[in-house]
Amino acid sequence: MSGKSQAVQPGNSAAIAGMKAGDILLFKAEKKFSVSWLIAWGTNSVYSHVAVCVAPELDIAIEAMTKGGVRARAISEIPAVYDVYRIREGSRYDLGKVIAFLVKQLNNPYDLRGVLYLGYLKLRAKIQKSFKAKANVWQKDEDYFCSELCYAAFAFGGLDIVPEVPGSDTTSPGDISRSSVVGKI
Repeated sequence: MSGKSQAVQPGNSAAIAGMKAGDILLFKAEKKFSVSWLIAWGTNSVYSHVAVCVAPELDIAIEAMTKGGVRARAISEIPAVYDVYRIREGSRYDLGKVIAFLVKQLNNPYDLRGVLYLGYLKLRAKIQKSFKAKANVWQKDEDYFCSELCYAAFAFGGLDIVPEVPGSDTTSPGDISRSSVVGKI
């Protein structure tokens, strides 16, 4: 893994060819004021969205979106700039279970209430430095926002991808990027 940031442009088949199942796509926020920008700002990160590559040879990632909920998407058609992260070598988990979990969640709704409360928690933590993370009380089972889906899938496969954060319901794309378990490729 190199420490260089290599942003991937949509339709970049060379980048897709280098991906592996289980790679995490972290999407950079828009630079103008938007929901994407607000997520990145509120979580002290450049990232606002996450998807997981499940079959690079088929060009497929799974993500949770406000419109459409949990869905499969062609990586080459994603209209955003993203960085690819990979689980660090030596981490033990069952990739088959991660992918099976993601596939099983297809068509589940987006957890809008959960992500709004996550935003509240992250904003409160940003303003009030001594604030400690707590459970997301608006969280609903089987509804997912993007980083929660990613976290839950790897947890199902036996790996806590963000050991620095207490749970999936308080995990953001920025938390995943700063995790000791993943690294940018």
